Amino acid sequence: MDLYKNIFNQQPKTLTLIPTYRCTAACKECCFESNPNLKTTLNREEMIASIDEAYLAFPDLLLVVFTGGECFTLKEILYKSILHATEKGLKTRCVTNGYWAKLPSKANEIANKISDSGLTEINFSTGVDHQQYVDEQTIINAVSACSKYGIKTLVTIEKDTFESSCRRSLECNEAVANLVRSGNLIIQSNTWMPFKSDYVDRGDQISKNDLRSGCEQIFENIVITPHGRISSCCGLTFEHIPEMKIGKIGNVDSLKNAYINQQNDFLKIWIKMDGPYSIIEKLMGVDYIDKNIGTISHGCQACVYLHKDRKIVDAVKENYTKFIHNVLLRYRALQSLQKKT
Repeated sequence: MDLYKNIFNQQPKTLTLIPTYRCTAACKECCFESNPNLKTTLNREEMIASIDEAYLAFPDLLLVVFTGGECFTLKEILYKSILHATEKGLKTRCVTNGYWAKLPSKANEIANKISDSGLTEINFSTGVDHQQYVDEQTIINAVSACSKYGIKTLVTIEKDTFESSCRRSLECNEAVANLVRSGNLIIQSNTWMPFKSDYVDRGDQISKNDLRSGCEQIFENIVITPHGRISSCCGLTFEHIPEMKIGKIGNVDSLKNAYINQQNDFLKIWIKMDGPYSIIEKLMGVDYIDKNIGTISHGCQACVYLHKDRKIVDAVKENYTKFIHNVLLRYRALQSLQKKT
């Protein structure tokens, strides 16, 4: 069996639009260093054209995600882009800090607009860093309004520090507790990665077994940044990894060509199958991370080391051929299984 022939035949299920890195907040550990002063954005025509191109290029496309930065700073451009995706039969999701819901009346106004646009799901980001800019009551106003309009609502809370209790506080709110019990709201925690030297420790955030799993983002997602760049994933560190930039919008079939051309990058297939943390262990030994890097809180954090740690990069270049046959065999088996299901 020729493992190298037609190995790459899947399509992305998700288009992620990051129309801006501008944000009403400036969280200290933000992976994109978002803040209110950033200006670059995708315009309405670029967003609509990208949705159209992805819809035509990828028949398996199911979902369009609008994130940032803070996508709600685009206001009518966002609502019209959501509506455009909805009219094509695609599901839609927004990721936001909920700043626009400071007043219940404003929360209801915005929830009504995104409901009219057909938004399927909304994900609110909060936690100890976020709440320096958007308080808990604003999040409560936002989830209450969106749930009322039947929008699937999720709150993602940063892993608390040893001193903070953002998740417990939110879950103890009566209105929030009622929404959770009714099934109209889901609350979850996520890992909060360090980007600054004075990062406040948040304890163990993820098990090593979870870190050793394959990447669920790569090849499943096609991403467009505010600068019009096409990326392999919307992982939390992709802007720190030049190899994740695979093209630029504006040319005929930009998205399709960028996505397909990834098949020439074995490392991306390897990341898909084993994840960057596991690849580092296989190349460098299981104790390399503990001895030379320290705590890794997220697979995306490991991905930065995989691409930028000189010793690891050299090991990839020297040894990757030893893993090609096994990785491609498993990748082909995974694709065959996905086709059957």
